[in-house]
Amino acid sequence: MRLQKRVAILTLSVGSGGIRAAEVIERALGDSTDQVEMRTLDALALVRSWFRWLYVQPHGWTPSYAARFWRRLLERGPRKRHRSIAARWVVRRGCVEVLRQLKSFAPHLVIVTGSGAAEIAALGKREGWFKSPVQAVQTEFPVEPSWVHPEIDVYCVGSDEARAQLIGWGISPNRVLLSGIPIDPAFSLPFDKPELLQALGLDARRPVVLAMGGGLGPVLLDQIIQSLQLCGLPLQVLAATGHDQAMRARLESMRGKIALELHVFGWTDSIPELMAAADLLITRPGGMTAAEALAVGLPMLLTHPLPGSEERRVQYLERNGVAVRADSVGEISTFTHQLLNNPEKLAEMRRRARELARPDAAHAIAQVARALLETATYIDLLSAPPARPGESAYLM
Repeated sequence: MRLQKRVAILTLSVGSGGIRAAEVIERALGDSTDQVEMRTLDALALVRSWFRWLYVQPHGWTPSYAARFWRRLLERGPRKRHRSIAARWVVRRGCVEVLRQLKSFAPHLVIVTGSGAAEIAALGKREGWFKSPVQAVQTEFPVEPSWVHPEIDVYCVGSDEARAQLIGWGISPNRVLLSGIPIDPAFSLPFDKPELLQALGLDARRPVVLAMGGGLGPVLLDQIIQSLQLCGLPLQVLAATGHDQAMRARLESMRGKIALELHVFGWTDSIPELMAAADLLITRPGGMTAAEALAVGLPMLLTHPLPGSEERRVQYLERNGVAVRADSVGEISTFTHQLLNNPEKLAEMRRRARELARPDAAHAIAQVARALLETATYIDLLSAPPARPGESAYLM
């Protein structure tokens, strides 16, 4: 009888991106074998309260103050090779329960989503809390130097640009695999759009805009939707508020009072269908959301990115011709009008999005995980020392 292997998936995220990636990876790995026991650890739920405050609080600051903070912190990374979310002793003391649970579970493989989770796992392995290989799964297109740790064995990255960045920061090319960002396979399903529009109660002759977000960020979703009245088009707006119940209530109260046909959704599993029905997505530049839109072939209007990683994400998507950036509420309505009145531009953005998409990323990441669980698939480097001191012996 084969020994059941244990896999810990560790995430630490203020938003939902890391959690969603962990769920997708868990399903992909679970579908492939029944010989794996998996446990997903949301480190944010396990850390000490003061560490959670330090990690979460900057995201809730006022837009102007948050912008200054994140610009100083995040932009120092590429210049100064800033490779830590906090001092080592801060991570150790703040995340001790996470480390204890990893030790108790004794995983044969640790998969991390998010640079904060990568740092916790690297510290845990360095200090002997566990000894298994670590697989880093990124939900970004460009990445930050805080991902770089010698304890990470394999990186699964979302873009050629991310791979080049990590190699430039000293990671062996053998350890960096271009997999794409893991998304639910439902986003690559071939929906019948006319049937989908009918099922959603939408008019196929009028443009459909999907607006996503809640009460976080420099501009609120209700402000975005109010601004769309100025674009001069008979819009049908699908508004997805996620877990933000207050925003959902505000939008529900707007229905019938604005010159738009508004359909409001809270947390829903129907985002693949909503994206497939839409002609344009308006949202903050989340990595997971962008990867999902690419798989659907949905043009993006990205608004109000925070300085640092969000800005670089928008720049990457703009360079690849799949997104347009709007820096003010007025620009949102202007660009919405321009894009929806330019079917050739939208068609080109859709084509480029599908070329850039990697909808099978979760499957590719699960294949790497299975290989790391089976010693027979390792390339054993014991006969030849690693190219750099401290580099892992687990190469694919």
